[in-house]
Amino acid sequence: MPPNVIRGVTLSLGIAVCLTAAPVRPANAADQALIEETNRQVVRDAFEGWEAGTFNVFDLLDEDVVWTITGFDSVVSGTYRGKKELLSRTVEPFSERMSERLSPTLRELWADGDEVLIHFDGEGRTAAGDVYRNSYLWIFTMEGDAVTEVTAFLDTAAFAALLARDPVNAPDERTD
Repeated sequence: MPPNVIRGVTLSLGIAVCLTAAPVRPANAADQALIEETNRQVVRDAFEGWEAGTFNVFDLLDEDVVWTITGFDSVVSGTYRGKKELLSRTVEPFSERMSERLSPTLRELWADGDEVLIHFDGEGRTAAGDVYRNSYLWIFTMEGDAVTEVTAFLDTAAFAALLARDPVNAPDERTD
C-alpha cells in the first residue's frame, strides 16, 4: 500500500478510536446539570452517612471498580482492580490497625459530569491508642449510583506507616 493510503487509514482508525472512547455527554446543559446534581447528592448522602456511622462509603463501589492511589509509595500506591482487591489490600488492613472507625469531615464536594471530587479529612484512634489523621481528595467516576473508578490523593507515607505496624501493639511515630 502507498504511504499516503496507510496514513489515511491510520488517521481514520485513530479518529474512530478517539470518538468511541470519548465520554458520553448529555445533549443539553439542563441534562448535564441534573446528572451533576444527582451525582453530588448520592456522594454527599454517602459521606454524611459515613460521618454519622450509618453508612459504609465503600458500598457505593461497583464490584469491578478501578481504584488508583497516587504517589510513589511501594506499599500503598498503585491501582487496585475490583472492590474485593481494594478492600482486602487496603481497607481491611487499615481497619485492623484502628480501635475506632475513621471519621470523615467533608471539606468540599464538586461535580463535573460523571465525576465527583471529594475533599475530606479523616481521623480515628489506632489500636495502639494514638490518633491517625490524613487529608484526602478522591475523584469518583459515577455510572448511575455506582462508583466505577477512583483516583485517590492522600499522604501515602502516613497511610503506609500505619499499615506497616503490628495490627495491635506497635506505637505509631506519626500522630498528627
